[in-house]
Amino acid sequence: MKLETKNLVSEEATKTKSTKQAELIIFGESSDKILYKLAQCCQPIPGDDVFGFITSGEGLKIHRTDCPNAAQLLAHYGHRVVKTKWAKNKEISFLSGVRLVGLDDVGVIQKITNIISSELKMNMRSISIDSSDGIFDGTIMVYVHDRDELDNLCQRLATIEGINKVERLEAQEE
Repeated sequence: MKLETKNLVSEEATKTKSTKQAELIIFGESSDKILYKLAQCCQPIPGDDVFGFITSGEGLKIHRTDCPNAAQLLAHYGHRVVKTKWAKNKEISFLSGVRLVGLDDVGVIQKITNIISSELKMNMRSISIDSSDGIFDGTIMVYVHDRDELDNLCQRLATIEGINKVERLEAQEE
């Protein structure tokens, strides 16, 4: 079911509707019809459970439902919250981060970058690895299309011998 998103946002901004259809906005294929920004505090990507928040100065901002700011926004500004849902769109990439911890061993970086670049064909924006006392702690920023792709990356990195922890970078409070 395709909904006209421009009308929904203007209706939602001016008055609260109790019907569920008036609160549904689909992102992706119809994203050119509505202006929105992704919240920096939680960096949502397609596949995440999200909600829209109508800000006073920046329009619609999309937050993950597990964002550290979500509880406060929902409690204090519930009238400015819009239900949202991602549409399937494999043409747009989103920046997301992965944290790795493991044994510092010769060739571990090559194994990590081989999975990301060669096997999964993902683009990396940055990689930062620090080592101390034989243990490395690193952050990799990659471009993904959706949460499934990010979850697959994490699972594949976890199979590398010597890697003890692989996790999505957590949201940070603004």
